[in-house]
Amino acid sequence: MNQYKIYIDMMSDHINAINATINCLYATADFYRRRRLLNTLRKQTRELDRLLRHLKEGTDQKTHRLEMRFTAEELAQYNGKNGYPAYVAINRTVYDVTDIAAWGGATHFGLTAGKDVTAAFMSCHKNQNLLSDLPVVGVVVDG
Repeated sequence: MNQYKIYIDMMSDHINAINATINCLYATADFYRRRRLLNTLRKQTRELDRLLRHLKEGTDQKTHRLEMRFTAEELAQYNGKNGYPAYVAINRTVYDVTDIAAWGGATHFGLTAGKDVTAAFMSCHKNQNLLSDLPVVGVVVDG
């Protein structure tokens, strides 16, 4: 699944949730319920805005290649499960290991995708040039 499709699917889910919340707003007359629904709607639109900014900021204007920025929490979603690709971080660079045979099943010698595997990588492959063949999808940021 390519990166744009993942973002499109996530944004579609948020739009569906927003529409459901709007439908509930129309259906209820209770003041306090409406306020809770409006707060929910505000959170949902904020999350949709965050996804859009993430997508926009992550696109390299020269190559139109998506350079995603991940927090550790966001990277954890890319564990090779539920239709997500398998990503790992090494020295803050995020690599796509989805199609790498050694990472079959999104695991590699006890390591799992969706995590920073720098320490394990350095202890086993420090002097080997293995990363140049892996697709880079982004970077890990603090936050």
